Amino acid sequence: MMAKRDRHNDREVSCVEYPGGIWRDALRRFIRNRIAVICLAVFLIICLSCALAPYLTKYDYSRIDAYNTLAKPSLTHLLGTDNLGRDLFTRILYGGRVTLRITFTSAVIALLLGSAVGLAAGYFGGRADFFISPVLDVLAAIPVILLALVFEALLSWGKGNFMYAIAIAAIPQFARLVRVSVMNMMGSEYIEAARALGVGHAGIIFRHVVHNVAPALIVRFTSALAEAMLTCTVLGYLSIGISPPTPEWGNIVYLSKNYIRLAPQLMIIPCAVISLSVISISLLGDGLRDALDPRGELPARRTLSARVSAFLPKKRERLKN
Repeated sequence: MMAKRDRHNDREVSCVEYPGGIWRDALRRFIRNRIAVICLAVFLIICLSCALAPYLTKYDYSRIDAYNTLAKPSLTHLLGTDNLGRDLFTRILYGGRVTLRITFTSAVIALLLGSAVGLAAGYFGGRADFFISPVLDVLAAIPVILLALVFEALLSWGKGNFMYAIAIAAIPQFARLVRVSVMNMMGSEYIEAARALGVGHAGIIFRHVVHNVAPALIVRFTSALAEAMLTCTVLGYLSIGISPPTPEWGNIVYLSKNYIRLAPQLMIIPCAVISLSVISISLLGDGLRDALDPRGELPARRTLSARVSAFLPKKRERLKN
């Protein structure tokens, strides 16, 4: 709290100054959230490990060793080998490259297209909203597996073209979020003041609208990443995704299902990596939500971290009694 002197009335006025603005305050709140910071670190380690795969392993992900099949974890093969003698650690790293590329690409496409469509529907309204809203309803009703089959059949099977299906399936969620947020702020005083000053549509959109919608979009983007990763691995398990021998987390699990008793690590370790990645992204999104929206104005959702936070005070009260 700092006291400032009013030049006109020669009196002191108390006010609160935030030196870094809302984004620096959000960063401080995020750093104080230990769970979110740990999840961010875990996800970054996974991403960096996959990116540095050529430097972390000396094996080729498609190299077959018929004399060393279904080997147990050892110093030579850290996580063992599969039924063809291929190093599992290498395949998980290179498979993570494919899965993460598809995940980020589909989420970014959905973010950009969904934001543009929702912005047009919410800002201009009228005919634009009349034509856009039914299209979003139709896209939301189409199963993502059906879209994936269509894209794989039309473009090329087993090359990862199903990422466009994942992106299209996520567009309605981004568009609806932006549309509602923009419609709620269109009657605000700062929007009317900008119009009265002669600011054009582009100026209002990029100076006021996008700035206020960004926190909700960031939180939604983390959720889209987790959903895209799960969808990618499920499609890979169903043999709709990347074709072997190129590894992908989903098809690694699929190819190991017949050896669950002989070498359970072939399925357990990839599933653990997938679960760890999805959980870390989800809890990271919860931390970003708490940091960017301390007053709880974003759309509410019951998250894992919220359940844990609600459980801890009750446990502490029981211990005190």
